[in-house]
Amino acid sequence: MPNLFHENEFVFNVLFEAVSESVIVVDQTQTIVANNVAAEKMFGYEKGQLQNQHLNILIPRNYHAGHGAHFNSFYKKSSARQMGSNQDLNGAHKNGHQFPVEVGLNPFEFDEKKYVMAIVIDITYRKNSENKIRELNTLLEGKISERTSELNNTVANLKSEIEKRVKAESKLRRALKKEK
Repeated sequence: MPNLFHENEFVFNVLFEAVSESVIVVDQTQTIVANNVAAEKMFGYEKGQLQNQHLNILIPRNYHAGHGAHFNSFYKKSSARQMGSNQDLNGAHKNGHQFPVEVGLNPFEFDEKKYVMAIVIDITYRKNSENKIRELNTLLEGKISERTSELNNTVANLKSEIEKRVKAESKLRRALKKEK
């Protein structure tokens, strides 16, 4: 495999850099051994600044403690999967702000060493859209509730009016019957 890699290194590098998603490769110590330009842009780093850094540089501080245990567990049972299913995941930008991400984990071996390749997608736009939809749904539910209440009041008023008319009609019939 190493010969194949070296023979096709140029092709590999072109493909690696052409991917629009962030690609980050770490070793067993969670040291970043490779990344593409998209990863540098997404996280706000200059070319080469992520190399040999601990993965925690890309993870918000409040997740550092738990992430190590998750990584070690994943590393032992390595299989490709989405990270953090049913959880919101965030990346840490160099400037300190956090942003929502989706992460796919892909373990592989090279030169008898194990690595994990993470494909990271910034889902800020999607999350904003989901929040806007939730907001609009809440607004719509409020309007539906308001209109339902108005409709119930109108129905109650109509029932009351009908009862009054039925009573008046009944009174008129009795009066007419009495007159006859």
